[in-house]
Amino acid sequence: MRLLALAAAFTAVILTAGPAIADQNQDPPQAQAAARPAQPRPFVELVAPGGVGRLYTADPRELAAATGAGYKRQPGQVGFLGRVQQTGETPLFRLKPTATATRWLFTSSTQERDALVQQKWILEGTAGYVAQQPGPGLIQLRRFTNGKEWRLAPEAKTTELLNAGYTLDGPVGYVHQTWIRAGAVYFGMFNTHGHGTIIARTKEIYGRDNDWWGGVRDFHDGTHYATDNWPGEDWSYLKPSIGYYDDSQPTTLEKHITQATSAGLSFFNFYWYWDNTKQQQTVTAAALDAFLQARNKESIDFTVGVCAHPYDTLKIPTTQYDAVATNLMRFLGQDNTLRTNDGRKILNICDARGLGDGSNAQVKQFVDAVRAKARSQLGEDIYVMINQAGFDPKQVPAAGADAPYCTTDGPAVESRSYATYLQGQRAFYNQAPGAYGRCVLSDFDERPRYPIETPDVNAIRWMPDQSFDGYRQAVRNATADMATSTRPSTVDNYLFLYAWNEWHEGGIIEPNERDGCAYLDILHTELQLQGPGCVADPEGTPPS
Repeated sequence: MRLLALAAAFTAVILTAGPAIADQNQDPPQAQAAARPAQPRPFVELVAPGGVGRLYTADPRELAAATGAGYKRQPGQVGFLGRVQQTGETPLFRLKPTATATRWLFTSSTQERDALVQQKWILEGTAGYVAQQPGPGLIQLRRFTNGKEWRLAPEAKTTELLNAGYTLDGPVGYVHQTWIRAGAVYFGMFNTHGHGTIIARTKEIYGRDNDWWGGVRDFHDGTHYATDNWPGEDWSYLKPSIGYYDDSQPTTLEKHITQATSAGLSFFNFYWYWDNTKQQQTVTAAALDAFLQARNKESIDFTVGVCAHPYDTLKIPTTQYDAVATNLMRFLGQDNTLRTNDGRKILNICDARGLGDGSNAQVKQFVDAVRAKARSQLGEDIYVMINQAGFDPKQVPAAGADAPYCTTDGPAVESRSYATYLQGQRAFYNQAPGAYGRCVLSDFDERPRYPIETPDVNAIRWMPDQSFDGYRQAVRNATADMATSTRPSTVDNYLFLYAWNEWHEGGIIEPNERDGCAYLDILHTELQLQGPGCVADPEGTPPS
């Protein structure tokens, strides 16, 4: 038995009795068809209207319906609940004493379930799955009662609830304490079809033809542009652990996938560009092709971020919306496209300013075009997120999208201070209402751009106070914000990391020659990620 379908609108009777229960523990049929491992979801607590009765749900759609009906979400989560039964897990059943009751009892005991059903209790189905034995990353979930309602809480809150007048009924099973889906922004420009300006200026400044590592390689090797302006600086980190690579080669992406997944990352967020003169994908196309050819691509999810920059050939005019939407189906149609907690495939817009004239109406026209194409060609209802950079997150609904997200923090970058970034990090998040994808900035340091992209040394932005301790604090700030969240749970445990390999801009969590896996190790530890531990140089090093 599964949970009953939840009506989109609540009738007066349901408003009095509490929300009907959704069977949305399972993803939609099209999502179930993909052979991807189901990820645990936030299991959140709501208080019924009137203040008595607790509803717990791992389903973002039910959460949205309940809050719309007056239920109040409590901060954070009581754990992360499995949505598909794994070995050693058992269903967590949800019941209530009458059809009109607004208080629920959860049990993993089939005997208790059957006894209550014989007493005419209403069995609403399974809320998810709990482990029967303790294990790494798991906490015991317990049930409490005060004679008026039942509550679920981690074992660590036992004393708090006993002091509040509750008694302990006993454990219901083990759930994940945390389950953060962290993924890195990927700049697929390190190939002959990538950043044309860097390639051309490298030949002009450094005399090397067809080198997309210009500036990065030179600062590492001690160019006078570095030593004259920043004497004594250690640039030895400016070389990937796998060497200077060509990311149009599937073997490069295979190594990046291994590095990322070994540290527990869940996805890559590939930047995606469109050339409006050639009317085709550009700049990052070769790296995305390489990713799709990687032999281990199924071990990681991915999404693309449409970068419609408001200048030159990268704008997307309304007349090309259909062509762009058709191109995007190639990526949205993959089995390992990143999905939300309610099973929808995610499309990101990394810069909306160049979509048409950048107005809400023309951004919405683009979003609607991609949605319509996904429904007709894929049978999918997609989830669209717009980057907070350059776009007011409060305007996301008016632009037809579902949620804002972030990659960098523009004001913090302009401040040229990592301490300033840390101080304002959560305030930056709080500019965005509703569902939201948080981000963490590793660094911003565009000194290798001098002089190949930025000839004025005084215009170069960097953060001299950035450190690994600072990065660790940034990650903790993000997790603290998640731990007290009352946002919709659709993407509430998703974290966008800036960036995997923005080597010319300092956004680098990819393992490097000097620091190895330092960034990934911090993420693995602080986020309690599932990977075995970072592998800095998988299967040897390609030629430099």
